[in-house]
Amino acid sequence: MPEAARVHHDARGALATMLLGAVLISTSAVFVKWVHVGPTVSAFWRMALAAGMLLPFALRARWTGMSSRVALLVGVAAVFFALDLWMWHRSILYVGVGMATLLGNFQVFVLAAYGALVLRERGGWRLWVGLLLAIAGLALMLVPGWGGFDARFRVGIGFGLGTAAAYAGFLLCFRRAQALRGEAGNEALLWWMCVGTSLLLLPMALVGGEGLSPHGATDWASLLAYAFIAQVCGWLVIGRAMPRLSAGALGLCLLLQPLLAYVWDATLFGTRLDAAGMVGLALSLAGIFLGLTRGARREA
Repeated sequence: MPEAARVHHDARGALATMLLGAVLISTSAVFVKWVHVGPTVSAFWRMALAAGMLLPFALRARWTGMSSRVALLVGVAAVFFALDLWMWHRSILYVGVGMATLLGNFQVFVLAAYGALVLRERGGWRLWVGLLLAIAGLALMLVPGWGGFDARFRVGIGFGLGTAAAYAGFLLCFRRAQALRGEAGNEALLWWMCVGTSLLLLPMALVGGEGLSPHGATDWASLLAYAFIAQVCGWLVIGRAMPRLSAGALGLCLLLQPLLAYVWDATLFGTRLDAAGMVGLALSLAGIFLGLTRGARREA
């Protein structure tokens, strides 16, 4: 096969893989809503079951060469990810699948703020226009009905924004660990991160008084699907496709997650947006897209 044709074929394969992964990942919050266990317990089982699923991949990877610095970064990443899941699962239950997923995607602006304030990176027009669009869109979705929302919904909005901050912290630490891992396999890092996060979530669930045992085969099936789709597919499938895509293609693929989350929310749980909400959603997605494409290739 000629070189140009091979590159084109590889790019198409990466795009198809990324699209499939984005569709699968978009269903993650649905399982949290479906399963009949507490929000911290569902997060614990996501990570514990994923650790079991990732173990064969980790055993095939190199385990040597992991420095103490890398291990520390993975440990800090696990702390951030445990906080991320603790808040995101509550946000899903309080404000719904679509809104919680949209708020979590605001992590692109937290990462951009870190780059500007700590790394002295220039934001560029995409960042500022994207941030303004996202804020305007979120305001259109929330401000008109804010007085009618109960305290639980308002707390859920806070948890969603906290999710964005915690997930950004996780990404910064884990990507740094990946960059410094040397000969150690990436799958080994992923496995340790899953184990560490599940060990942190377990006492959090017990202190919160949540029962650990799922209720029957349906709950187990939902939790297994959640772990496989969100963690195994999310890291192994999407992670391998990302570096082979352009910034624009990557941004559009990643944007499917919050967009399809609203589709599942409407289809499965009857959530509906009014005209202002639809416009707000479009503006927020456009803003997130600009934030993603600003640094997508470098971050990939």
